[in-house]
Amino acid sequence: MCGICGKVNFNESPPLPMDELNYMCEKIVHRGPDGTKKMIREKIAFGHTRLSIIDLESGWQPISNNNEDIFTIFNGEIYNYQKLRDKLIKLGYKFKTQSDTETIVHLYEEYGEDFIQYIDGMFAIALWDEKKEKLLLYRDRFGKKPLFYYFDNNELYFSSEVKSFPKKIIHSTKINIKAVFQYLNLGYIPDSMSIYEKIHKLEPAHYLVFEKNNIKVTRYWNFDPKINNSLKSEEIQETVTNLLDKSIKSRLISDVPLGFFLSGGLDSSIVVATASKFTNKINTYSIGFEDKSYNELSYAQMVSKRFDTNHEEFVVTPNIINDIEKIIWYADEPFADASMLPFYYLSKMTRKHVTVSLSGDGADEIFGGYERYIGKKIAENFYKLPYIFRKNIAKFTKNINENFEKNNKFRKIKRLSYPAYKNHEEWYISFLKQFNINGKNIHNNKLLTKDFTNLINNENMDENDYLIETLNKIRNSNNEIQLLDILTYLPGDILFKSDRMSMANGLEVRSPFLDKDLVEYAMSIPQHFLFEKNKGKQPLRKIFKNKLPPEILSRNKEGFSVPIAKWIKADLREMFSDKLLSNEARIHSIVNKKEIKSMLDLHYNNNADFSVKLWNLFCLELWAEGNNANIL
Repeated sequence: MCGICGKVNFNESPPLPMDELNYMCEKIVHRGPDGTKKMIREKIAFGHTRLSIIDLESGWQPISNNNEDIFTIFNGEIYNYQKLRDKLIKLGYKFKTQSDTETIVHLYEEYGEDFIQYIDGMFAIALWDEKKEKLLLYRDRFGKKPLFYYFDNNELYFSSEVKSFPKKIIHSTKINIKAVFQYLNLGYIPDSMSIYEKIHKLEPAHYLVFEKNNIKVTRYWNFDPKINNSLKSEEIQETVTNLLDKSIKSRLISDVPLGFFLSGGLDSSIVVATASKFTNKINTYSIGFEDKSYNELSYAQMVSKRFDTNHEEFVVTPNIINDIEKIIWYADEPFADASMLPFYYLSKMTRKHVTVSLSGDGADEIFGGYERYIGKKIAENFYKLPYIFRKNIAKFTKNINENFEKNNKFRKIKRLSYPAYKNHEEWYISFLKQFNINGKNIHNNKLLTKDFTNLINNENMDENDYLIETLNKIRNSNNEIQLLDILTYLPGDILFKSDRMSMANGLEVRSPFLDKDLVEYAMSIPQHFLFEKNKGKQPLRKIFKNKLPPEILSRNKEGFSVPIAKWIKADLREMFSDKLLSNEARIHSIVNKKEIKSMLDLHYNNNADFSVKLWNLFCLELWAEGNNANIL
C-alpha cells in the first residue's frame, strides 16, 4: 500500500516545482510511512509514499522498464504477480527487482493499454509512456484503492487523496453542490464526484488516458452477472471452497508480518478458518465496546480459540472527542459512516503488531448477507396490501417510540411501514438513504435552506438520483439489489472506510471475498441457494458447518455498528450542540439551524433516534471547518 500523486503538463517544463510535489507527497505520507521518492522529468512529475510489503530493499518507486522510457507508480497489491513475472521472463523481459510493481511496466510493453486485463489485485496505477507522451491512470475493479484527478488548462493532476492537491487547485474550484446533496442522502460522495467541482474520482474498473492535451476515460471491465440456473448445491459448495482457497492463499503473500481482522461474525471467521489451511501462525485482532449490546468480543474469542490464534482486543469508549477531528481529516471527504471510528482504532491497534491484515469485506454483497435483503423480500409482500390499508397502518406505527438498543424489533416494524410509500422499490431506495430528499418532497422540506434548495436542479433531481440512476441501469437482473450494493455502497462506503482508516495508520487491508473470479461466480448463484429461513449466505454456512462453532454459523448479521445514538445524548452531547448550533456553523448555509435544534432536542429526550442524520451533519461540519471550506 502506498500513496501516489503527480502531474502532467505538455506546455511547461518542468511540469511543476519540487516544492509543490513535496507538498503533495507530505499530505499522503500516512499512506506510505516507510519513505518517499519523487521524479520530475520534462513533462511528468511522479510522487510516491511507500508502505513496504513486497521486496523491501529494491521495490522503491517510480519503477521503469529497462529502456527507461516507461515509468509507473502504484498503490495496492498484485496477487498473481509471481505467475505474471514467470510468463514475462519466458517472453524475454529482464527484471531488476522482486517487486510486484515491476510487472506493470513489462506487461504494458507486451500488451499495451489492455495489460490491466491480466492483473488480479487491488490497485491505483499511474503509468507514463515517454515515447508516446501519454499518461495512463487505472483503478481496480471494485474500487478498493482511491484515485482522484483534476484536468484544466491542459494540465492534469492526480493523487490518492483530495487533500494532496495543491492549494491553488483547491482554491480554483468550488464545493460541488450536487456532491453535497448526494452526501446528505447517502452519507458518502459517490463516483465519479468529489467534494470539489473540478476534482473527480476515477471510477472503479475504469482507466484514463491523457495525451495531446485530451483525456479519455474508458471502462475496462464490464460486470454483468448472469444467473446460472443449472447449478447444484454440491457443485456450488465445491467451487466456492476452491475459489476461496485460491483467493486467501494468494493474499497471504507478504514480506512483512500479516494478521486478520476478526469481528466474530461469519465473514471474518471464514477468512481465518480458510487461512488455517495454509499457515499455523495466525494473528487476529478484534474491537469491542463497553455497551454489551454492541460488544461481539465473545464471538471473536470463540473463533480464536478454535484456531489457536494469537489474539489481541481493543475496547472503544465514548472518550474519543480528542480523535474525532483527526479521524474526519483522514477520511479526506465528508463521510458519515460512524463505524469508521472503531475501524480507525482497530487499524491503529493492528498496526502495532502487523503491516497487513485480511478482512471479510464483500461477503455480504456477493452472498446476500445484509439483513435489508431479507427486508426487501418482506416489503415486497407487505406492499401487496392496498395503499389505503398501509397508510392507516403507518398512522399507528408513526407513533412507535424508538429506543437506542441494537436490533430493536419495533424500530424495524416502524421502518417497514412508515411512511407508506407507493411501492416496495420506493421504500427500499428510501431505506438506503440517511436523508431521503428528492424532487417530490424538497419543496416541503423544512430542513434545507432556500439558498441550497434553489441551487439544486429540482426538475432533474430524481433523474440525477445516484441510486435510482444505477438501479435503472441494472434493472431486471435477478440479483439487482446485491449488484446495486456492489456498484454503489461497496466502493462508496465499505471500501472507502477500509482504505482511509487503515491507511491513516499505515496498514494494508486485503479483501479475499472481492477476488474477481469469486465475485463473478457468487453472483451467478440462483437466489434460492443463497437464502433460507430469512438468512443469507447459505453456501458459506453449509461449507463451514463442521469447521466453525455453531454459534457463529447461526448468528444473524450484526454489522460493524456503533452505539453512536447513546454517545450523542451522553458523552458527545456538548460537542454536538457546540458544533451544530454554533452561530459560525458552516452547515447553516444549507440546513436550517432551527431544524437541527429540533432533531437534537428530540434525540436528547429519547423521543426519536436522529443519530444517523445528526452524525451526517456533524461530519460535514467538521470536514468544512477542518478544510476552511464554505459549503455555499
